[in-house]
Amino acid sequence: MTAIIVTLLLLVIGGFIAFAIYLQMKEQARIERLRKVALLNNQLRQVRRYLDELPAQYQPKDMRLWLYSRMIAICDELLSIQPDEPLSRRRRFLHEEMVQFQESKEKRRAKPVVDEVQIMELKRIFESFHQYLQSEKANKKISDEVFARFDELLHWYKYKVTADHHAYTARQYFLTHKMEEAIQEYRLAIGHLKPVEESAEAAAKILEFEETIAEIEEDIALQQREAELEAEAQEDEQGEEELNDEWQKFMEDNEFQKKKHF
Repeated sequence: MTAIIVTLLLLVIGGFIAFAIYLQMKEQARIERLRKVALLNNQLRQVRRYLDELPAQYQPKDMRLWLYSRMIAICDELLSIQPDEPLSRRRRFLHEEMVQFQESKEKRRAKPVVDEVQIMELKRIFESFHQYLQSEKANKKISDEVFARFDELLHWYKYKVTADHHAYTARQYFLTHKMEEAIQEYRLAIGHLKPVEESAEAAAKILEFEETIAEIEEDIALQQREAELEAEAQEDEQGEEELNDEWQKFMEDNEFQKKKHF
């Protein structure tokens, strides 16, 4: 009898322990699922930020399509863990948005870089995106070839963004006829591209800015020549007027002498 009671007690205790372990494992699985859902939702917001906040000149078409594909893949992971109708709709809208962008022939408009604050914010986004790409590469969510291309672009953009700001400022000076200031800003833009001048993109930009400077300098020289010619014409006109005045005075004096003699 005692052996039976001991056996029953052991079974009860064992069952209790097994049930406690089961509950603990279930709770750990629930926590892990919630943690993964939170992580995926953070990634979803992060990638959406890259899509929305990177201006068109820093987000070529293949990069934007890759970001769309990552958002859709993250949605799929979330749906496999926790089916959700609003998320399913969001995924459909994302896919439609991606297809519409892929088929569109319209060129996206560049956003001017107007101040230092914007430069700092864009550089922070570039750095965040670079870290995200490294994470995706480690998780084998991006090919080595695509990673290398995007990584090279981000390196170029870190210099381009400051050059773009000086080019924008130069353009504003040019439009307000402050030519010397415009030239100075274009030269600053070139200076910021010098560290990466060996790249084809930087070389093309430097050439573009140098040609713009040459055009402005030619315009300044032309304006100076026109001003000189106008000044010379005014001097000639003034001299002619003075000569006419003297001749008129001479004729009046001569007429007066004639009258006096008469």
